[in-house]
Amino acid sequence: MFLDAGGVIVLPNRNLVAGAFARAGIDIDPAAVPRAHYRAVHAFDRAGASNPTYVRAFVAELGVPPERTEEAVAALAELGDRTRSGVVLWSELTRGALETVAALRRAGFPVVIVTNSDGHAAENLADCGVRDVPVIDSVVVGSEKPDGHIFEAALAVAGAGIRATASETVHVGDTLAADVAGARAAGITPIHFDPLRACRATDHRHVRSLHGLWQHIQRPLGKKH
Repeated sequence: MFLDAGGVIVLPNRNLVAGAFARAGIDIDPAAVPRAHYRAVHAFDRAGASNPTYVRAFVAELGVPPERTEEAVAALAELGDRTRSGVVLWSELTRGALETVAALRRAGFPVVIVTNSDGHAAENLADCGVRDVPVIDSVVVGSEKPDGHIFEAALAVAGAGIRATASETVHVGDTLAADVAGARAAGITPIHFDPLRACRATDHRHVRSLHGLWQHIQRPLGKKH
């Protein structure tokens, strides 16, 4: 079982985001942060390689006035640099994250976190309580989703002591461009984590919550939902 980190295990911390914006004189509703993340991911997936970038879409979904966009983007960039801010932006656990990881492992599923990150994903996740789970960080392995090499690295880690094959693996992620496309290209079954039900595609599986994973992994992976 491969899990993305951002959007599946952790979200931007709503209080850190609101605080950083407040210091820049920009007011937002902290409660809007989780929904803004998933709406921004959906906007990014629809745009493909064109605009908007995820960060700009995230800022827009938070209701930041267009004329304050650059200030908001700069505030997030500073906040996201742990060495400068002293905090971890992606540190708000999604509902049921720790419980689901623990339950999957108790059920005998090797769990690996596969994430496009900055080289510090393992320590950042450990700070959030996600420990004793292999973390494949794109910077560390030199490959980022949707490139297949990052999934190959994850399969090698998952295969320590077992026979892990792509056809027996699922990857849960919240982006079409990186997670669904990348997993499929690697021969891995993608499960789209889509709490807002924004995706209408019928060629892959969807879950709205981590608890919903069980309905997929308890039946043949060849069938879509």
